[in-house]
Amino acid sequence: MGTSLLPYNTAMTNPSTLKGSTLTILTPGLFGPPGLRAADFANLNCAAVETLLARAVVEDIPAKGLEATLFHLLGVERDPAQDLPVAAVTRVADAGERSDAFWLRADPVHLRADQAHLILFDSQVLKITQAEADSLAKEFNALFSPDGWHLEAPRPERWYLRLPEDPHIRTYDLREALGRSIDGFLPSGARGRHWHTVLNEVQMLFHASPVNQARTARGAPPINSVWFWGGGHTPRTLPGRWNHVWSNEPVATGLAHLAGTPHSAVPDSARQWLERGPAPGAHLMVLDAAYSAALYGEISAWSAAMGQLADNWFTPLLDALKQRGANINALDIIPADGRTYRITPSSLRRFWKRRRSLETYL
Repeated sequence: MGTSLLPYNTAMTNPSTLKGSTLTILTPGLFGPPGLRAADFANLNCAAVETLLARAVVEDIPAKGLEATLFHLLGVERDPAQDLPVAAVTRVADAGERSDAFWLRADPVHLRADQAHLILFDSQVLKITQAEADSLAKEFNALFSPDGWHLEAPRPERWYLRLPEDPHIRTYDLREALGRSIDGFLPSGARGRHWHTVLNEVQMLFHASPVNQARTARGAPPINSVWFWGGGHTPRTLPGRWNHVWSNEPVATGLAHLAGTPHSAVPDSARQWLERGPAPGAHLMVLDAAYSAALYGEISAWSAAMGQLADNWFTPLLDALKQRGANINALDIIPADGRTYRITPSSLRRFWKRRRSLETYL
């Protein structure tokens, strides 16, 4: 199946070994889009997170990026020879059922010509309706069902292709190719060239679709391709590591479901979460509000998201860690950059660790 269980050997990488309530915050995009300048950090209200990071004990973890980090945290390791099986996992969250089939994400995208290249844009710029998704999936299946393929669109922005067997390709995460030429991100491997042909067929099919003719007529960008990625079978997970997973993100939700771990939507703020009185044990919170803006290089949107994260999460968590008898005795911040920052009440007393700007962590 291409996955194996990870060993967890230290308290830092396994918060369930600590007593009391511990909170791990996975917050991709924390350090902003690439190419930020010092002036872009000047007006950020990030004193709390800067203090937390400065007083933290830092450890490397063997995963970078949102999906890979979630698989690591939920106890599934990547097989270097295969994709992370993101499709099978997120389909659990979106369709509400587990399947033993081979699944490939086939997300709707817009390819825009730029000189000699095609630049990739995802569903964020498309605003797809469910009716449009269903119609395009029906047209796709009419063409490819003789090959045993079946496309599902349980959500307008996330589509799933069920295949009768492993396609023997390596793919790239959609987020890796956002805003870039697709030339270096097309499927590779033993049957890579065949899948390039498939993409061309899909593009011709969608170009002629009534869905896109209607979109073009009203000035909306056409849904003129799909992006294949994240293929694999449903992985095994490591049960019992987390008391609760809090996330609006489908990979985390799907993995929690597979592990039999209770999971809920993210609360409005740390204050609300703390007032509920979190149960003793390890809690995982996925706060990805700044991630999309960081990926697209939207500095103003990223700054706004960071301000909300500071007000709603990092400031109240810093205050809680300072209080004796609070509901939390350890906080891990994971920016999905291959590092974990652990903060405890005792580490906060390291006054000689001076706060420094977020830009110094890039």
